[in-house]
Amino acid sequence: MITEELLKEEKEITKIIAIMCANGTTGLLADRENKFNVRFREIKNGQVVFSKVESNKPDLSFESYNMRPLEAEITLGSSVYLFTAVPMGPKSISIPEMVKSHPKRKAVRIKIANNSFIQNMYSLLSVKVVDPTIQDEELSRKIHLIMNTIESTLVRSENYDIAKITLFDGTEKSAIVRLIKRFQKPFVVFDTKNLSQKEETVLTYENFVKTLSEEGSNFNEILSQLDKIKEFYQKNNIKSEAIVPLIFEEEVIGQIKVVSVKENISRPNVIRLNNLAINAVDNLFTKCAFEIVSKTPQTIMDMGVAGAKIIVSEADFYKYVRLMKRLYLQLYFPDKTIIKTMSTIVNLYDDTLEGYKLIGVKFSGNMDWKDKNKLDEFIQSVIRLQNSEMIA
Repeated sequence: MITEELLKEEKEITKIIAIMCANGTTGLLADRENKFNVRFREIKNGQVVFSKVESNKPDLSFESYNMRPLEAEITLGSSVYLFTAVPMGPKSISIPEMVKSHPKRKAVRIKIANNSFIQNMYSLLSVKVVDPTIQDEELSRKIHLIMNTIESTLVRSENYDIAKITLFDGTEKSAIVRLIKRFQKPFVVFDTKNLSQKEETVLTYENFVKTLSEEGSNFNEILSQLDKIKEFYQKNNIKSEAIVPLIFEEEVIGQIKVVSVKENISRPNVIRLNNLAINAVDNLFTKCAFEIVSKTPQTIMDMGVAGAKIIVSEADFYKYVRLMKRLYLQLYFPDKTIIKTMSTIVNLYDDTLEGYKLIGVKFSGNMDWKDKNKLDEFIQSVIRLQNSEMIA
């Protein structure tokens, strides 16, 4: 998964730039069709100095961009760094105020939007969802009926004291929800008197502690949370609980939570809950799923054989834009041909100035081989055209 990191601290930014200078790193500074290839040399008098600046046009000088921003893209090691570069002299820029970074992609990408070699290329998106908040009385009734039936079955037939099924909307903040979304496994407390119990087949409080630690919580904060959890279990006489993910198309869309005050949950109970979760998802998506389809072309910012960066401009999609969400994607090429494929949202970027959502998607590995070849040939043809212009 490609994840983006934002560096704002001056010390962190200076450190990265210093490493670039020490390695004589090369990079690209661009403004639409105008491009400069640069090589980093040193930091001097609060500026980043280059040892080399070469433009893609004979009449284009770096000095003509004095105090006018350029977009910089620098590859260093396994990361790509992006920032706004402000030229201050014939071979220097000011130290950037902010730097974004993400892991280097294995496949080359080409710019689609505002690329003079590409006209009329865009995408259409669709997403299949189950949403109990949708303003459709009949659909909401069906969803709640299925959820209530599952909860009733768990209490009456499975003998749990409390049962609750929940569908996620992307606003969940619980560490346990983050765990089951990440690992797509049940979280189980077989015995609330022994939170340190380990288990290979399910998630436990051992995973909970590890996650909080990785996220930056100190030891005392984690202990405090565990004490509150123990106190809650004791106060409510809870002997055992289990939270089982509802999984559709490799995404955790919700959970089933059961609580027992009479006896401990067993491993066969967890297997049974998993089967109920599978049936619940099947019922929900067979009877209650609906599809949202984009009504207008969606802008493709850049694209490679493995994925693309797309601007989602339709508000109907916004509440469903989240990491690991599956989208059905149609790519329309300049020659009017179409590639259809499933894709997964693997990155969320800052919103555009217009307030649109900017997402990074990964194409399905099961894309038809003919479509994959077409995509690769198209990208290579654009690269050849761009290179021929650079030479000219």
